[in-house]
Amino acid sequence: MDIRELRYFVQVARAGSFSAAASRLNVAQPALSRQLKKLEDELGVQLLVRHGRGVEITEAGAILLGEAEALIDHIGQTVDRVRGGRQTFSGQVALGVAPTSGLLIVPEIYEQFRSRWPEATLVIREGISTLLEEWLLDRRIDIAVLHNPMPLEGIALRPLLHERMVLALSPDHPAAAPEGIGFADLPEVPLILPSLPHSNRRLIERAALQHDLRLDVAIEVDSIPLIKSLVRRGFGATIQTFAGVALEVERGEFVARAIERPPLTSTICIGMPVEARSAWLTLELSRLVRACVAGLVARGAWAGARMVEEAAEG
Repeated sequence: MDIRELRYFVQVARAGSFSAAASRLNVAQPALSRQLKKLEDELGVQLLVRHGRGVEITEAGAILLGEAEALIDHIGQTVDRVRGGRQTFSGQVALGVAPTSGLLIVPEIYEQFRSRWPEATLVIREGISTLLEEWLLDRRIDIAVLHNPMPLEGIALRPLLHERMVLALSPDHPAAAPEGIGFADLPEVPLILPSLPHSNRRLIERAALQHDLRLDVAIEVDSIPLIKSLVRRGFGATIQTFAGVALEVERGEFVARAIERPPLTSTICIGMPVEARSAWLTLELSRLVRACVAGLVARGAWAGARMVEEAAEG
């Protein structure tokens, strides 16, 4: 087993496919596959499960991934010291974000990450929260910003902030009004919502079930930009966080009615595999995410959100 095999394994595990890793490494895919097979033969365990959509990491692979990254970084730092250069951290950490919150936080997180650890690599993966949860379980990402996650075995969740949900409509929609709307009145409004298991839809359906209500879902669309386009043309209303429609409200394209009696609240959490809580760079990135989000909320850049106090996180 040599360092090149470990580097190749880390890239394939992170990318989730041989083709994507081969492109990053500028290595022919058959050669990459041979190196990984050689590593598995040397260790006597299966590290990756190959399938039509790419690869999934096994339990043994997850153990090796953390150790391999630590070893690769240690070698890099040792070389720096031997050469008399300054000691830097040159590891890699992968952050998963949902499209809406990602637009708000990723630019600031990346800027601060690059300033603190210029030799380290920050990988950003975007997906809906249910996909991010899957990637956490598969160890394709180290940390994720999740919307309304369900409890997951092996994943540690820390609440980050709460957001009020609103009913968003075009200004000429019959239900458009300046005041709020009671949750019990929502079935009267045709809705355009993402399909299950989208995190917002899970939250909305769970609340409707608790209050014995059946919502009028006129159209199911899994693209937020397309939902907004349909709402803008008056085909229905949608339920979103206020931050998710704040720009459209500011431009006069949407009216946002606060959902009341009871309010509907979205919770954003930081999620990471339980064993990753001892990984230094993962913990540092978690702290950086919280600090960046707190700054956005304090400046009013994350409209309608309030931070969850550290003491309340347990």
